[in-house]
Amino acid sequence: MMSTRLLFPRKQKLTKKSDFTSLYSSGIKKTEGPLLIHRKQNGLGYSRLGLSVPKRVGNAVNRNKIKRLCREAFRQVQHNFSTPIDILITVRPHTPMELEQYVLHISTGVQ
Repeated sequence: MMSTRLLFPRKQKLTKKSDFTSLYSSGIKKTEGPLLIHRKQNGLGYSRLGLSVPKRVGNAVNRNKIKRLCREAFRQVQHNFSTPIDILITVRPHTPMELEQYVLHISTGVQ
């Protein structure tokens, strides 16, 4: 049985302002619970993730916890996407949920 390695290397992170602007302007958006998910196909052989967590979500501890959970959820579901896509998750104020809930929200938000 061959297993798929679930990695999240640096090349899979959206970091440039131009990438964020492109997703905001021409990406498809969908709200899933407290997450607003923008998605757009890319011409790369892998999917990429960007996170936007404003200060109104909570203090630094809560924001970082939510970011870690979103990255882990993306890492788990990235191989289920039919084509490589760029995903930008904008987090709205909420209390941190369990990892399984983030996985569910991201996987249904991308479909």
